[in-house]
Amino acid sequence: MRLLRNRNFKIKFNIPKDMYDKLGSQEKTVKLLKIGLLSLKATLLEKEIADLSEKIENSKKLIAELPHEIESLQELLTEAVKDRKVLENLLDKKG
Repeated sequence: MRLLRNRNFKIKFNIPKDMYDKLGSQEKTVKLLKIGLLSLKATLLEKEIADLSEKIENSKKLIAELPHEIESLQELLTEAVKDRKVLENLLDKKG
């Protein structure tokens, strides 16, 4: 999940008229809302960090496999070169 990077993004809240009576002053309510939003942002960042950490671990595994893959490709290339030489010899004999 990607965080919204657009600073112009706005969320509208419908606040019940008796909310301040239930929660306290407007300042306290705004403070609680800010804390809630910061908590949500922290949770999203933690999730993004976990996702990135997993991707890093997967990348490390792939990097560890690269030497073996390179060796396999070198062997295939060597065989392809040998096959090409055999084919060239056959064509020369027919020609």
